[in-house]
Amino acid sequence: MTKVLTSTSKFSQLQKIRVGVVCGGTSAERNISIRSGRGVLKALVESGIQAERLDPATKTFWKKTENFDILFLVLHGNGGEDGSIQAILERRGIPFTGSGSKACRKSFNKLVTKRYLRKWGIPTPTYTVLSQKHWKKRATLFPTPYFVKPLDGGSSQGVFPVEDFKKSAETIRKSLARHQRLLIEKRIYGRELTCGILAGRALPVVEVRPRRSFYDYKAKYTRGMTEYLVPAPILHRVASKVMKLTEKVCGAMELKDFARVDFMLDEQNKPYVLEVNSIPGMTELSLLPKAARAAGISYHEVCLTILAKSLKRFQGR
Repeated sequence: MTKVLTSTSKFSQLQKIRVGVVCGGTSAERNISIRSGRGVLKALVESGIQAERLDPATKTFWKKTENFDILFLVLHGNGGEDGSIQAILERRGIPFTGSGSKACRKSFNKLVTKRYLRKWGIPTPTYTVLSQKHWKKRATLFPTPYFVKPLDGGSSQGVFPVEDFKKSAETIRKSLARHQRLLIEKRIYGRELTCGILAGRALPVVEVRPRRSFYDYKAKYTRGMTEYLVPAPILHRVASKVMKLTEKVCGAMELKDFARVDFMLDEQNKPYVLEVNSIPGMTELSLLPKAARAAGISYHEVCLTILAKSLKRFQGR
């Protein structure tokens, strides 16, 4: 494999360590996680770092973790972004990239995230929660249009819009039977934006333009279904506000190294925070690397920056 030389020597110390790239797992986002892992592994190896892919779904996973100096986590969905693997690694004293278990738990559950956003005075669409008891009454009283979302999980899986409650009641009932509790959130019409953060600093804002009615799973992972504009063609003051909000949210939630915040920009140019991603997609074509590229940071440098920042944090303990 051809090695890629980075533009700086600040990452030279990384060539002395062994890195386990953790991806896959058993969640519904397994395939996406594997794609992220392949990208990160390739970037690390091409940068002269000893790295190997590890899958928590295998029986030998925990035994293998003992062979590495640090684990690079690109484990999406349940088991990864929910803080569970981070909690185990913290107990075992194994260094890893990204946010700690507490921050991951806060950002993974949409209801918990919403409560924190409101506490900090950060704009987010109005919402309520549906449970098995009295769900019809709540769903009927909440003004349409709105989105129905599982409380956890990513990649917009299980998310659907509701324009008319009567027409969607059966779909809501089935979703509630599967997830036990659901978030319903006011639908904000406007432009979808996302802003990544790398080593504590916001990256250029990306505008997401799906060719479907909203940015669902199919729009996210089907080639040609979505257009991405980076930097987003929005007013400078609006972009600056989105970036500042991103830094505020990630700082308040104690997210480390890299993360991504999703927004809706309404027709009055007011940004609303939708979700927070503690382990965003990390393929070369994923949104955070796209934004970094617009800031002059290569994909390899993104991976190395995350690794270096994480390693420094653990070595400083």
